[in-house]
Amino acid sequence: MPTSQLIKFEGPKDALVWKHPVEDFNATSQLVVDETHEALLVVNGNAADLFPPGRRTLSVPNIPLVNKLINIPTGGNSPFPSKVFFINKVHQMDLLWGTQGPITLNDPLYDIFLHVGLCGSMTVKVADSRKFMLKFVGFKDQFDTDALLKNFRGIISTHVKNYISKIMINGLISYFVINAHIFEISEIVKEKIGEIFADYGIEILIFNIETITVPEKDYEAITKAKERRSTRKLEGYTWQEERQMMIAEKFAGNEGTMGNIGGAVGGFMMGGAMGGTISDIARNALSPDRMPTGDPPKVTPPDQVPKPFDVQRFFEEKNGSDQIPPEPKTSSNQFCPACGAQVPEGAVFCSKCGQKLSKVCAQCKAEVANDAVFCHKCGHKID
Repeated sequence: MPTSQLIKFEGPKDALVWKHPVEDFNATSQLVVDETHEALLVVNGNAADLFPPGRRTLSVPNIPLVNKLINIPTGGNSPFPSKVFFINKVHQMDLLWGTQGPITLNDPLYDIFLHVGLCGSMTVKVADSRKFMLKFVGFKDQFDTDALLKNFRGIISTHVKNYISKIMINGLISYFVINAHIFEISEIVKEKIGEIFADYGIEILIFNIETITVPEKDYEAITKAKERRSTRKLEGYTWQEERQMMIAEKFAGNEGTMGNIGGAVGGFMMGGAMGGTISDIARNALSPDRMPTGDPPKVTPPDQVPKPFDVQRFFEEKNGSDQIPPEPKTSSNQFCPACGAQVPEGAVFCSKCGQKLSKVCAQCKAEVANDAVFCHKCGHKID
């Protein structure tokens, strides 16, 4: 019968998971877990109890799940086969990541294709030891940060590429703007990619996009495009104002855009994408319900479209007569619209420059004021 064992962490300091070499000990063995670790007891291939920092005797009352997995006779003093895994809870800092190959993106402001590469660092910790072991590590004897990065490298690369693409394209944010707000963009990417890590029991504490690079040829092309736009004095504008101009330009040449379903989307983009901080815009760009939902815009049937206002009919219905009230007299202080000289009431031509001061209605031939929009006699619109 094996003697009592002192089971404690004795592995490499940088190990995320380390298995104690002793696998056959009795129920009087002492388990010591320091402040930087948790210990998972595995019996017959089943993850039993998870022990926080402290010292305890591995007796049946202290390991209730073990009593369900195996039958310990003779008062719990017999040996039983088990494994103890120590999981490191220390923050793992400055873990480097990078995308595998560049992303090809069309810059929404300068309309230039760029080959974008990204790299950075992150800080993580094991938040759920049981989930970390069962879903990610398995029962390996050792597991370190190199192994963690090796397993997550592809996931990080794929998802960061996807997020940056959507932020630029859906959010209509230029390469230069992303570079100028790299901290805010990093926080948004951390929120999204953190959901994936959490599913494996890992919490991302810090996620930094440290560099967003493009080849020298791409950089020269987009820099020249930026300089061309600078002739429009955009340097004096905030990035929101420049972005509003860019969005307006994209929709300005789209004839009829605002009158159909596409126009509803266009209106949403112009209203939603123009406002808010860079974080709000980036977060909305990654939202699955980013596009507007609900009923499509209502279209008025042709037979329900209001008819033009009929002045003659209005007075017939109101007064029971087809007589339209005379035009009210205007002030005698009239001025020529061409030279500004004062002219007497009722004058047809300016005595200073000869400018005609009245128009003739094409419908009823009545003379109307030079600034009239509708004829005071028949209500016809003055061209």
